[in-house]
Amino acid sequence: MSGPGMETTSQIHDELLAEVKKELELRGTSQIIRKPEPGQDSIVSLAVTAIFACLAILAGSGAMMALVYTPTMEDANASTAWFQAGALGAVVRASHYHAANLLIVLSGAYLGYLLWRGLFRRPAQWRWWRAIALIGLVLAFGMTGQTLPFDQLAVHGTNIRLGYLAEAPVLGEHLRALAQGGDTIGTATLARFFGLHAIVLPALLVVLARFMWRDSKAELPPSSLIGTATALLAIVVVVAVLWHAPLGLQGNLDERFPEARPEWYALPLYTLLKFAPPGALHLLILFVAPLLGAAVVFALPFIETVSTSPARLRKPLQIGLIATVALGLIFSAVTVIQDMSDHEGWFRKPDVEELMTAMGSRNRALMNSAEALPAESHNLARDIQLLHERLKGNYPDPIDDAGRAKWDELAAKGAAAARKLLLAPDGPSQVAARNELREICEECHKAHDKEEIKLDPPPMVAAAPDAGPKATPPKFFFDAEKMKGLTPVVDEKKGTGRQMDQMKYRLRDILRDSGIIDDPREADKKRTPEQSLVDLKAIAEFVGRMYEDNAGSFYKKEKWDGWIADVLKRTDELAKATDPADVGKKAAAVGKACEACHDGADDLDEPIEWAFQSLLAGSD
Repeated sequence: MSGPGMETTSQIHDELLAEVKKELELRGTSQIIRKPEPGQDSIVSLAVTAIFACLAILAGSGAMMALVYTPTMEDANASTAWFQAGALGAVVRASHYHAANLLIVLSGAYLGYLLWRGLFRRPAQWRWWRAIALIGLVLAFGMTGQTLPFDQLAVHGTNIRLGYLAEAPVLGEHLRALAQGGDTIGTATLARFFGLHAIVLPALLVVLARFMWRDSKAELPPSSLIGTATALLAIVVVVAVLWHAPLGLQGNLDERFPEARPEWYALPLYTLLKFAPPGALHLLILFVAPLLGAAVVFALPFIETVSTSPARLRKPLQIGLIATVALGLIFSAVTVIQDMSDHEGWFRKPDVEELMTAMGSRNRALMNSAEALPAESHNLARDIQLLHERLKGNYPDPIDDAGRAKWDELAAKGAAAARKLLLAPDGPSQVAARNELREICEECHKAHDKEEIKLDPPPMVAAAPDAGPKATPPKFFFDAEKMKGLTPVVDEKKGTGRQMDQMKYRLRDILRDSGIIDDPREADKKRTPEQSLVDLKAIAEFVGRMYEDNAGSFYKKEKWDGWIADVLKRTDELAKATDPADVGKKAAAVGKACEACHDGADDLDEPIEWAFQSLLAGSD
């Protein structure tokens, strides 16, 4: 029953419906959330599951890499290269690389979806703030992880980013010094970034993940969540098998690296900075705009609460999201298209001269095979291997088809020799690998020696220590560059005695050309001192193979080999004579080595009747 002034049940029901409708209009959503359980959205649940799967891949692969990684500027690149040298290591590192990029996509898409659906509204604001914290941590992981391989891209990219950090007002230089840990990027920088990447940021992420887990709760069968995680793992592994993670030359700020470009997600910011003049605009782009945008995004749950008509904010936010994504793609495309047209950045292909120049500096650092390997030889060997691989298919101009085939063959041999040096287990193996590498370089230079190509093979002798800006390179009596292109002349039909005479004549020519002796006989105008020295050594090597012809006079082959080795050693020392007086001194050592061999003969079939002193007297 109902009396005057009393409301009926239907009237109360209508009033309640009106209140619900009014609440829906104010909130701009299709449902009332009765308790803070924001994970009831199925897409949110699948997105969080995919994010967790990505994090699991990153944690597992990161732990495996950390077991062998050495955070020092001498070994960071080498330890990374060693890890990915094997098939399993290559897939593990590539999985880490691709999962990290995928995680940035998923985190950004997750935040965008929450914004699009208006799922930042109270009482679900904590889910929104967790999504913001996630993308902040993911970007921090990316910036610290990019430095760790310590290749050219990592070092030059980090240097640019720290330079931007230094532009911050008041605290900029202090922040850069704190992050860098010294005057330049080095071991201290790696230690800081590795500590952040492997300890601090993972600890924060574990705390965040503990609270994000509730965001994945929805009325979905477990098979859907397992299927999502499994599919993501399969995609990452397949991509990792097909495309390995890049790893360039050892990082060196003293070498130009015009290919340096930021990661794909930083391209919009790079484009804006590229066209904006330094100063106020740089501060606006680097600091003011990002901080202001982050503050607005963080405060969205509060902004809607104080709004008189929250439902009206939904469309502007959706339009703003579309505009942000569109502008990001446009600004990224501007740089990519420009680099494609100019063959710069990711699309730049170093020419032969650049590669040869880079290889020359590393060959000089390796020094001679008779010297002990320098401490950084593992980095030098890997760089030379990588440079040889880049030479394949990258030809000097002009070159014919046969030249291309030979070029690729020598590049492949050089890469293999450099890898042998990298993996050499002992001293003899290292010497053999360095000699093989030198011979390959010299063969290539002889076959393709052109003025427009700067050729710099590994030196035959150790490089002189750097004595500062006043140091001058040593001057030698014999021109080493001329000797590289000379062909030795050896008459292989002559017997041992006649070969010895040829050695005497070549030694006499060298003494005459250096002014040590006067010879009335007319000199061969075509024979240079360099040709005489090349012939002298080649004849000595040929004689060394004639033991069987003289076995009756020299009963012990070990003695024969020892005498020949001594002659060759003295001849190499003669090649490094610095002036005529030094030529005379070192030529005398060659003569004495020859005389030692003659005196050691037991019963010569062909007596050798000359002595070095007779050469000096001009009577022989």
